Amino acid sequence: MPAVLLSVVTWNSAATIEACLQSALQQTFRDFELWVVDNDSHDDTCARVAALAAQDSRIRLHALGQNTGFCGGHNFSLDRTEHPFVLLVNPDVEMEPDYLSQAVATMQRDARIGTVCGLLVQSTEADPRIDSAGMVALPDGRYSLRLHGQRLSEVADLESTCVDGADGALPLYRRTFIDDLRVQGEFFDSRFFAHKEDWDIAWRGQLFGWQTVFEPACRALHPRVFQPANLQLRRRLHGAIKVDAVKNQWLLLIKNTPRKQALRTLLRALPRQLAIVGYAAVAERSSLRAVSYLWQNWRSVWATRRLVQHRARLPWEPALASPEPLLSICVPTYHRPELLARALRSIGPLPADVEVIVSDNSTQNDAGQHITTHVLAEQPAARWRYYRNEPGGTAATNWTACVERARGHYLLMLHDDDYLLPEALPTMLQTLRVVQHKQHAVLFGVRVVDAARHELQRQVPARTEYLPNQRAVEALLSNSSMVRMPALVVSKEAYLHTGGPDPQQHDTDDTDLWLRVFAYGGVLQVPALTAAYSVHEGALTTSVFHEQNIQLLQRIFQRARSRQLLPKRQLQRAEARFFHQFVLAGAYRALRRHDVQGARKVLALLQLSQLRHLSTPLPWLPIRLAMQVLTRFQLTPPPLSRVSWLRPSL
Repeated sequence: MPAVLLSVVTWNSAATIEACLQSALQQTFRDFELWVVDNDSHDDTCARVAALAAQDSRIRLHALGQNTGFCGGHNFSLDRTEHPFVLLVNPDVEMEPDYLSQAVATMQRDARIGTVCGLLVQSTEADPRIDSAGMVALPDGRYSLRLHGQRLSEVADLESTCVDGADGALPLYRRTFIDDLRVQGEFFDSRFFAHKEDWDIAWRGQLFGWQTVFEPACRALHPRVFQPANLQLRRRLHGAIKVDAVKNQWLLLIKNTPRKQALRTLLRALPRQLAIVGYAAVAERSSLRAVSYLWQNWRSVWATRRLVQHRARLPWEPALASPEPLLSICVPTYHRPELLARALRSIGPLPADVEVIVSDNSTQNDAGQHITTHVLAEQPAARWRYYRNEPGGTAATNWTACVERARGHYLLMLHDDDYLLPEALPTMLQTLRVVQHKQHAVLFGVRVVDAARHELQRQVPARTEYLPNQRAVEALLSNSSMVRMPALVVSKEAYLHTGGPDPQQHDTDDTDLWLRVFAYGGVLQVPALTAAYSVHEGALTTSVFHEQNIQLLQRIFQRARSRQLLPKRQLQRAEARFFHQFVLAGAYRALRRHDVQGARKVLALLQLSQLRHLSTPLPWLPIRLAMQVLTRFQLTPPPLSRVSWLRPSL
């Protein structure tokens, strides 16, 4: 992995992007890669970037489907990378060739330096005006660009020095600084969108004990004139930008002002803020939406303040997070806040080599975000992240998003309706530390529970045993309940190699994925109970045992057949065991619910043309006959809670 990530966020940046990227590619410091995140540009920005990327493999273009702003675009890069240093690059910036080398050298002087910023000038003339030389904190909670507008010849000899913050156009960040500043999983607060977010980072960095260093040897062109008090210029701005200008200042003050400084800062800030509200009421009423925004989102803003101030009371540490966690616990969720709270609480205190990622497909409300923030408030901010996904996602796209965002060597998918058992995390970590770089999949034991958390059965491997690729595939294709999701830990390498879940497999996408994972690296079975797997009785009896799922499962066997994962006869035996277990379990479950008609429909699946050719395996013959008799005479079978085949994994 390169030492530095250059993150460029574009939006209709065709006029400047080529010069910007050329200046980046000409850096004397070569150990970097360059991500361009495009915010749904309507010009030919992406085409221009793609043309350059075809000539230099260090450039990667990520075209987003909507405009996520400066904050969302850079968060996209930061959340998917692990480089020790990150340089944010505005698309209208052109760097001197040694900018990056000088910035990295400055950063390496002291572990306490979280940010390095350079001398940005507005033109290429002999005596240019300065755009910024860092930022200066003002007493009322605002920041100003240091030396902005002054001629270079008018200032004294510039020296490397600590400043209050860095302008967002071209700062170099340390990765541990980025991770330490995360609040509710985000580095940049996405509520800021694209205005004053660098003020927020500067203030938070100071609160948390980090230093920002201005290095004049780092020099770049940034042709901008900053005129915050120019009302004529303000009138030409888009309405949303003007709302953000008001809203974000209030967010800054609420989130970052320490209690001891609150009265003094308020007295300084109040006259200006009242004047802004008065101006908006008279001449710019659309900006009053900032007031309604804070009113509607007061709880979430105040929750953020509590997290920021809690972290500000802690001492600075040189490294708060492992650059690559051993384990990422991924929690996909969808409109189940109560269950999500249970799942998150079950994880317990997070060790330094574990991270939690909550990936939320909810669209109707933000309850998942509130729950996550509340439950994980006392966990180190660098060790958990919350994401709200775009509308229209599915369980498969959420799964894929988790894999993309996770930084761990191993990933555990803990759905919001499942939970870990006490001491499960230390048990898993003990095993993973031993087998890291040796095993790609580790299967632990689970308790199968109902919605009331009553244990229905236990499913635990008999002994510690590694099943090599072919044996693992045979075990999976012979036993429809072999894998319970929260019991299986898979390496990120295996996920990336096998391509993740196939959305076309619908309810059977997990079995299809495990086939590819096991074919890639086998599976290690460990006889330790680590999780509870929730069975939703009603849903399974009505929506799993039908002809469409039979067809989807047949596709999995066809894939195994085409790839020759097992010898022909061996695969036929496995197929017969799998489908008899699956169908007979469905019939048993229907009869236990006194649904005789449902049991008959399930048993009829064995007469489908896809399954009729399968011979009944000898162990399943008496069970098949028993199900037929019970169905004919409308009898209810006794409970058999310790028999694992009764609960297929689908």
